[in-house]
Amino acid sequence: MTIAITGIGIVSALGIGQSANRATLRQSESHVGSLTILPTRHRNWPAGEIGLTNEQLISEAHLNIPATYSRNTILGIMALQEALHDAGASCTTLINGTTVGNMDKTEGYYGAWMREDWTTIGEIAHHRAALHTRQMADYCGMTDMQTVSTACSSALNAIICGANRIRNGEVKCVAVGGVDSLTKIHWNGFASLGILSAQRCRPFQDDRDGINLGEGAAYLIIENAEYAKARGAHIYGYITGYCNGCDAYHPTASSPDGEGAYQTMRTSLAMAGLTPADIPYINAHGTATPNNDASELCAIQRLWGDQLPIIESTKPLTGHTTSASGSIEVIFCLDRMQEKGYHSALCNAFGFGGNDSTIIVEATTSQRLIAAPLNQQANCASPLRKTSHELFRENCKHIIEGPVVMSDGGLDYSAYLPPMQARRMTMMMRQMVAAARQAIEQAGMGEPDAIVLATQWGAMVPSYLLLDRMEATNEEEMSPSLFMMAANNALATTLARLIGCKGYNLTLMGLDDLWEQAHQEAVRTIQGGMTKRVLVVAMDEIADGWQQLLEKANCAATNIAQAQMITIC
Repeated sequence: MTIAITGIGIVSALGIGQSANRATLRQSESHVGSLTILPTRHRNWPAGEIGLTNEQLISEAHLNIPATYSRNTILGIMALQEALHDAGASCTTLINGTTVGNMDKTEGYYGAWMREDWTTIGEIAHHRAALHTRQMADYCGMTDMQTVSTACSSALNAIICGANRIRNGEVKCVAVGGVDSLTKIHWNGFASLGILSAQRCRPFQDDRDGINLGEGAAYLIIENAEYAKARGAHIYGYITGYCNGCDAYHPTASSPDGEGAYQTMRTSLAMAGLTPADIPYINAHGTATPNNDASELCAIQRLWGDQLPIIESTKPLTGHTTSASGSIEVIFCLDRMQEKGYHSALCNAFGFGGNDSTIIVEATTSQRLIAAPLNQQANCASPLRKTSHELFRENCKHIIEGPVVMSDGGLDYSAYLPPMQARRMTMMMRQMVAAARQAIEQAGMGEPDAIVLATQWGAMVPSYLLLDRMEATNEEEMSPSLFMMAANNALATTLARLIGCKGYNLTLMGLDDLWEQAHQEAVRTIQGGMTKRVLVVAMDEIADGWQQLLEKANCAATNIAQAQMITIC
């Protein structure tokens, strides 16, 4: 089945809307410069900041939303509205990639909570990234939503999740992409890693010394191509190949040989029915850190040899927009294809924990494109709403489920974690590892080739400690290890490293449907032929200080680790 791109919406430092971004991109005009909006005391690093306040953004886009909405929600609505209008499709499903979520709201009120000022305690509910997605969906009249949070590969993984739904015949039209704004914890966290450059970043140059952070949002409307053509939609291009995998090498660094990137590019090419010689242009992840660029170039050279295509990183123009970078750069790929006459392009995005993703877009259809049976019953306006077990019975007759292992803190993890390793983990991370290992052993199916994890609050304990330290020291002290652990996908990528799972690795942010979300997405990957044995995990941890805040806000939360193996017989 061919997947068409029929709508585009984008907001970045280059401008608001696709026309402004296209014009600036084609002039290669960088908008990386000094901070003017982010309320941080550290302004010695340049960034790709959108130079408008939240109030100005709302006015510019004529949005009828509360002034209290997070910057992420505002940027997301602006780009999503443009994409929906551009496509002219009745699309009710949104798959949104984000890491920041509503973190700026948490930062804004956290100081007051530390002073025991509880007048804004209800805002704590917005700490959940999935609530930000719901706000976007509600404003745009969308009823089916999902939040992907795999750090800097989030937007590409949201596109992959949407493409899987179309290929599986669940829907005909999906809005996919990502958004991240600059926040203090974001800014200080990357600074603590020592990878922010004091100059404009220089990807793949010998003197490169780090990244420039940026912010932005971008969404694509993707459709079953037959449906798009039947309704007369304008088609920008086609998604013909894609893959996600996990390097399982280090919490932040890429492997020296670029194995994760090599595998995702190789698999994407195979899905598209292309060879490396068929790709004239790569929009690289290209962050300009010494490690990332060397690793990515090594992976490219392993596939292309001496016959390298055009390799470009557009991050010197926009800054690294983290979770939004994948969808922003897919849009840039489409524009480069149009401008230069390229018939295809490849886009890479790599996240913390070695979460690597690749997408291939093509300008025209051909007989080589993805072949899959078309479900004539799928309806763009009515997304499939069935439980994972109904999906099992109707579409996956041969899927086997292993026993479910659950824990609220009582599992013995000592058999699975050496003492020194266990000491560096939070209590529920240790419980997650124990539950996962027991689920694998009890199922007797062999090791998983994929991990799908859902969480509501993410890595709450390190997040709480980071916020506490940032407020207490006035942004003077941040822990790089805590920052790495606080990434929402740290749970799934840590698990991947511990059990050696280098395949598909997805983290979903849910509200009250964690197990259901993880289960359904695992089923989709099996249905789509991307995986064979999936470890399904649901996990949440609540820090002591947050538990008190949550109780005051009447917001339900609990410590939980749950794991199960599923496979095809």
